[in-house]
Amino acid sequence: MRQKRIKVNGKEISYYESRDNGHPVVLVHGMSSSSAIFIRQLIDSVLSYQFRFIALDLIGHGKSDHSDNPEKDYSISGLSDFLIEFNKALDLKNAVYVGHNIGANIILESLRELNNPIGLVLLGSVPLSNPVSKEMYLKEELYYLFSKAGIDDSEVHQLAGYFVEEKTKYPEFIPEIIRKADMKTRNIFYESIKKGEYKDQLEILKELKIPVAVYCGEFDQIINFDYLNNIEIPTIWRNIIQIIREVGHIFFYESPADFNISFEAYLNTVFSS
Repeated sequence: MRQKRIKVNGKEISYYESRDNGHPVVLVHGMSSSSAIFIRQLIDSVLSYQFRFIALDLIGHGKSDHSDNPEKDYSISGLSDFLIEFNKALDLKNAVYVGHNIGANIILESLRELNNPIGLVLLGSVPLSNPVSKEMYLKEELYYLFSKAGIDDSEVHQLAGYFVEEKTKYPEFIPEIIRKADMKTRNIFYESIKKGEYKDQLEILKELKIPVAVYCGEFDQIINFDYLNNIEIPTIWRNIIQIIREVGHIFFYESPADFNISFEAYLNTVFSS
């Protein structure tokens, strides 16, 4: 695994790449997060040997530059355009796109412009109706916490606590990556959602012809499973949402052995078809 940098729209963007060739799998993190969240997939010897994993830091996150035009770049359409340009910069085609949290929403918004994507994986994510439904989260207060322009230290730890199951200690690096993200990203992203400046993602999923794998942690404190279960996804892999047991919102980090085996099976199915 190597860390690399590339210019996208004039900004230095950081990303990890497991190898130089092979079937591309693009990993997109969520709000106030970074590519570090996928470390246990990037270093998995079986996965990284078979596939070309590319995990980027979105603009305003991780080790990537912050935006000089945040109102544009941190909206859902701005982050979608950024992903499209990143895809072009690496000349990616026939890739599988994997999104955690709002990373999946960014992928769904940009999917038609990503040069023939052949698979989609949603990790602890709720596709957005338009207008947005606050029922996508277990508690309405989560919507307001996630959309705050700035949060104090106690709220950083509160937010980090939602990454894992209740009463479980979160990994020490989580508060660090939350603090490193541009504080403007949350408010601007959710304001663009409130204004309806995005495609209806429930309609997109109904029309998709590619296999869609949907994963959640059994004790996710964020996702409303009733909302997720009512979404129509005709091409859902194995005809059901995949539940990783006894873990929370970052189940792929908490329980990599269980997740990676299933993830490998999905990727082999997609790339061999």
